[in-house]
Amino acid sequence: MLDTGVEIMELIHSGLYSLRIEIVSMLAFGVAWVAGRWLNHRKKAHLRSLQKTTPSPLPRRSSAGFERSSPEKLCDIHWLLPQINNLCRFQVQRAFDMYRAAVKAGLCTENLPHEECRQLFTALVTAAIRVGQTEHAIGFVQELCRTGPGADEALLSSATKLCTSKQLFEGCLTIYDIVMESREMDIQDKSLWSCFLFCAVETKAFNRCKMFFDRLCACGTPATKDYGNMVRFASHTNDWRFALDLIQDMQKTSTQIDSVTYNTVLAACVSADQLDRARQLLDDMLAAGGVADVITYNTLAKGFAKTGQMDKCSELVRFMRSREIHPSKVTYGILLDGFINCNEFGKAIEIYNIMKEEGCQMNTVLYTTLIKGFARAGQVDMAHEIYDQMRREKSMQPDVITFSILIKANCDAGRLQVALKLLAIMKESGLQPDEVVFNNLLSGCIIANDMDLAKHLYKNMLASHVKPTTATFSILLRIYAQCHMWDEAHDLLKTELHAQRVLAEPRLYTQLAQCCLRERQGRRAVDAYKLLAETAKPTAAMNSILLCTCAKLNMLDTGVEIMELAAQANSRVDARDAATMLEAALKKRKKQVVDSVKDAMLKLNLPVHA
Repeated sequence: MLDTGVEIMELIHSGLYSLRIEIVSMLAFGVAWVAGRWLNHRKKAHLRSLQKTTPSPLPRRSSAGFERSSPEKLCDIHWLLPQINNLCRFQVQRAFDMYRAAVKAGLCTENLPHEECRQLFTALVTAAIRVGQTEHAIGFVQELCRTGPGADEALLSSATKLCTSKQLFEGCLTIYDIVMESREMDIQDKSLWSCFLFCAVETKAFNRCKMFFDRLCACGTPATKDYGNMVRFASHTNDWRFALDLIQDMQKTSTQIDSVTYNTVLAACVSADQLDRARQLLDDMLAAGGVADVITYNTLAKGFAKTGQMDKCSELVRFMRSREIHPSKVTYGILLDGFINCNEFGKAIEIYNIMKEEGCQMNTVLYTTLIKGFARAGQVDMAHEIYDQMRREKSMQPDVITFSILIKANCDAGRLQVALKLLAIMKESGLQPDEVVFNNLLSGCIIANDMDLAKHLYKNMLASHVKPTTATFSILLRIYAQCHMWDEAHDLLKTELHAQRVLAEPRLYTQLAQCCLRERQGRRAVDAYKLLAETAKPTAAMNSILLCTCAKLNMLDTGVEIMELAAQANSRVDARDAATMLEAALKKRKKQVVDSVKDAMLKLNLPVHA
């Protein structure tokens, strides 16, 4: 019996040992469950205690049930005013509703004491502005001025400063206009005129800026920000002289001039091509101890580059370096673009090498500028080398402009297949080709004389939801004319132009008619002119081009038809062009043609001297 009991205990011990992990897990789960229940109970008890001791952040107000208030109370300004003030703090819409209910109950603002009436409307106006309801604020101001004692300077001040801080610039100026129309007000608060000036600049109400500034000056010396707003006004209106006058005024009044103000005036001078004045301003700025930053030098350098003065541009960059201001990526971009536009590709390469030596981090704009330079120089292979280097950079990738430049360069060089591969890469990169890209490819088809590819590209263009333009149709006309596909060219202008909702510019019809004349397709040229006359009245310049071509190519019968069609369309033909046609007919001794030209000249009310 003893041995049996021992065996049983061993079996139990063995079983428990084999289940030790499961048992421990169950015990841990049980302890966690009990602890969770206990903590949850403590949390609920704590929240109940807080609810008993903490007051509500928005206590019920006596005005919450104003709908049940008697008309006598609603019309009592001494009862109404505290209620409105209370609601305007937290429940703006209810404040508006309460005021409307009071008006409906018979509240008459004309009979209210002036002080209480203004307090009431000040509360309503400022509350409306605070929640961004400018229309309500304007309506309250209008009502106060129309039926009440009118707004005072205190209300105007509160509304103005609130609108300005909330960036409700148009609303601020509207409230100002309403108040000033209702009564004369001599505002001596300089900060108000400063706000009005700022709002006028922000809303581009430039016709008001000088008046606000003059009133501000009458109240004291303008602050730096006020001069800054007037400099912005001068910049927007391209008044560089006034901008320079403002700088002089700031210097006379010892007003601090920051770099933003200097740079804005400098940019105004550069935009007006007053580069000498801009350079003098830079010198004055440095002499006065002003802070010229890299933006200052870049602005002036861009002006020199734009006008092709690359010597002065380079000299300015050297001067910038002498003042220990290092050129930025924008600086190098200006130099590269300027040298490339001046066809000084060698110097552009020098700048590129300097950038590499100094470890300047390239970006998409700089790479694209370089590619444009090599493409313009006809060095397409070098442009591709830069493109390949750009592709190896992980931090940047070519954009639509980069591909557009490369595609055009290859098309111009007769490398249409390379251009098509670039188009495929462009699409694989997730970039959408634009109208310029497709137009360049279509122009490449003219060089390659590939009509089928042109049609395929045009279909691809439409499938890509890229809208063709007048330039697109002009290129297609050249391809059709080159391939002598006159019917297709005619249909292109007659149907496809309207199908794609492209403006039917008269020059397209003139282009087709001229192409037909060059290939001695007189009948088709006349048909093109008829299409032109159906679309718009041909101009004297268009008639001159076609008639001179007819006379030069001895296509006199076609010229006569064009003159007769011009007469039918009430279009003007220059007397000198008609005389050229008549002289050509006389030289050929074709009496019938001479008579036809004379008849056409009479229909056009032109003098016949032969």
